Amino acid sequence: MILLDWYAYPNSTDSTGIFEFMRYVNVTADGLFFPVILLVIWFIAFIGVFSSGGQGRASASRGFAFASFLISVLSIMLSIMGFLAPKFMYLTFILTGVGALWLKAES
Repeated sequence: MILLDWYAYPNSTDSTGIFEFMRYVNVTADGLFFPVILLVIWFIAFIGVFSSGGQGRASASRGFAFASFLISVLSIMLSIMGFLAPKFMYLTFILTGVGALWLKAES
């Protein structure tokens, strides 16, 4: 019987520290682990700011701009460490720009 592995098992170099382990997880997930984590953080930040808005305050645009800015800062750090592809980092900058335009349009 032939057993097929769905992913490569971690070796001793993949488990020497948290940095190497996170690199192993990201490589095993085909580089999509950290973009998905950033997407989840964006949704949590957006909902958090959106739900805190009161009457007469533009909470959707503030939530979008804040969440986009937060993940753009996080994406810079992840790109420097090599966990995130630059195309995802650039996408967060575009989202931040859209959020800033939306804020400007509502004010």
